[in-house]
Amino acid sequence: MKKTLIILFGLCLATSMFAHEVFMSAPIIVPDGQADEDGGWTPNYVGLNWGVAEDYCADFNLTPAVLGNTPAIGINRAWKQLKVCDYFDIRFGKDQYAFGRLASVKPSKNLQYAGLNVAGAEMMVKLVGDVSGLGWALYYANADYNGLMWEAADMGGRFTYSVAGANLGTAIMMDGTSAFTGTEWDDPESVMHWEFDFDYTISEMVNLAFQLTNEDDDNEDTSDMNLYALLHYVPGFDIPICGKTIPYFGYITKDDAEFEGMGDNNMIIGLNIKPKNNAFMKIEYSMDSVEDADATLDLQTGFTF
Repeated sequence: MKKTLIILFGLCLATSMFAHEVFMSAPIIVPDGQADEDGGWTPNYVGLNWGVAEDYCADFNLTPAVLGNTPAIGINRAWKQLKVCDYFDIRFGKDQYAFGRLASVKPSKNLQYAGLNVAGAEMMVKLVGDVSGLGWALYYANADYNGLMWEAADMGGRFTYSVAGANLGTAIMMDGTSAFTGTEWDDPESVMHWEFDFDYTISEMVNLAFQLTNEDDDNEDTSDMNLYALLHYVPGFDIPICGKTIPYFGYITKDDAEFEGMGDNNMIIGLNIKPKNNAFMKIEYSMDSVEDADATLDLQTGFTF
């Protein structure tokens, strides 16, 4: 075990020469029925990121090439933004859908360890603007020419506004919404997803983040809504050696076995620890409402460069 830790730590140091973020995770409590003999620390992300500037972004996932046995490199985001006028900019390239309050899957960017609903990324054209404090984004994504017509898999938008200390957001997305035949627009069957979210800090002490999502599965017999709520202590605690430690609590619903929204849920309790400005650690305990499901305790640690 010690040799494994030394090798993995050395790997993280080596990859830090070109990586933007490296993190590892390990189960502390393993559910019954899951093999743990090959468990332990597992480095599971190596990234190269030139950051998000005002007019460009280049974010690559090097995990398959560095930790796997394939030379593949994933493109998380890569876009260029041009200023059109004072009211909006236009963005070309691969970018994340403007859907939901979480905009990144990177552990360093998010409070919790649990994987909440984060929109994916596709090739798109996106308009981004701000008018009197109202932020907005409209996009046309995943377009494809099939030889006869231009097809758009997704179209949608997101709007945000801050009022009385609360950050409000809402978004809609049409999946498979329209196609251009060359002379006219054809509207095939499509599904619509929507979400509403907010976060609010009470007296600079406690922050409540909430999101309600309706992802249409084209089944009228089941509910498509799920939600999550996260509560955390904003100031945190300054603990020797550990540094700033923020406790948090979350309630996350999910589909049950019959695909009914809010049919099951997870309750999480965790600590987000930052011993250094470029280091983070999360310890999270999760209880599952699914019958006979065991609770889990996970540890995640990582570095940014």
